[in-house]
Amino acid sequence: MSEVILAHEVDMATWRQAARMHIAQATQPDALSWHVLPAEQLFRPDLTLVSRFNMEGVAPLVLPRQFVAFLVLAFQAKDSSRFALFYRLVYRLVYEKHSFASLQNDTDMQALVALAAAVKQETLRFRAAFSAQLRRGLPTVWQYEPEHYCVEANAKFCRALAPRPWEITTPYRSIKWDGQTLLFGAPSTENQWQPDGQGAWSGYPNTTLVPTYKEVAGAATLDQLRSEAMDCRACALWEPAQRTVFGEGPETARVMFVGEQPGDQEDKLGRPFVGPAGHVFDRALHEVGLKREEVYVTNAVKHFRFTWRGTHRLHQKPEQTHMAACRVWLEAEQRMVRPTLVVMLGATAAQTILKRPITISRERSRLFELEPGVSGLVTVHPSYLLRLQNEADKEREYARFTSDLKMAAQFAGV
Repeated sequence: MSEVILAHEVDMATWRQAARMHIAQATQPDALSWHVLPAEQLFRPDLTLVSRFNMEGVAPLVLPRQFVAFLVLAFQAKDSSRFALFYRLVYRLVYEKHSFASLQNDTDMQALVALAAAVKQETLRFRAAFSAQLRRGLPTVWQYEPEHYCVEANAKFCRALAPRPWEITTPYRSIKWDGQTLLFGAPSTENQWQPDGQGAWSGYPNTTLVPTYKEVAGAATLDQLRSEAMDCRACALWEPAQRTVFGEGPETARVMFVGEQPGDQEDKLGRPFVGPAGHVFDRALHEVGLKREEVYVTNAVKHFRFTWRGTHRLHQKPEQTHMAACRVWLEAEQRMVRPTLVVMLGATAAQTILKRPITISRERSRLFELEPGVSGLVTVHPSYLLRLQNEADKEREYARFTSDLKMAAQFAGV
């Protein structure tokens, strides 16, 4: 029997690494035991629980998004058997080839859903209680007894609602906001406070299966990188969108095209540039002699940002925070593909790559060096051509667009 010890009740970072390692080794669920370090041992000087697994060559877990959403909530449940339950379900999804839908009526899946629902209710109760205390005058130290381990996951909510210093003590954890840093401690307030992201707390607040920057940087193939990105929650766009839309194309592509973000059709199909703008793009590529299957096509932002108008989803321009959150994926794609030319389709793509405000009219239609061995070219996004009302304008701007793409084709030696 192999034993896995977690640093604290919501140490999903350690659970995630252990699950990945044991899934890769095909460890049977009943061959593992899961335990949490006692709270009084949390700040032991010799504590070496978190991120101590040898993850070299271990493939990422690729799990259905709905399952991950339930898992993130259920991880906070006060149920000592939950860690084994989670691993058992992951094992079945991977090795027994179950789909998420096929497990809807399964006892284990129903247990997961019930735990997630209980935590969600407790989260709402905790937030309502904190808000009520704030209206009455939040005490410097607020004592609260949650039914589940949901306080850590709501620390940032409390910080945003009450920016002045406060402290929350519970029977299992203490949290302090000193006005600059979130600090965590054992149940008693007489303890050594530890900043978020250090020591035993390096597993929090990363309570999702989101990969770390180190894992993204260490991805060996585009397929692995794509798998890592499927459950990205680095910004708020992941929730309303249907899926992460990653780039596609060969790792040997000499030319990389970078657009703004997926659109409605891309979000539904999970592929970049397959909607109306994609059809314009494909037509122009064909006219200048570039083959779609020989270039790499991606977006600066990997999730679709939209607003509802009736039953239709209308595109909204991504914000700076969305571009910044997705930059890690774009940089990893560039590192993996190593293109000799990066074509920026529109202002969002150019701003993300150049890391400065740009004006298309000033930057377009010229080759310039991005870094040694890599050139850049700025042009319009094909969706711009679709928005033009005047036919003469459309014809003129499409000709300019194909001229820019011809420059890219000539640079690539086509």
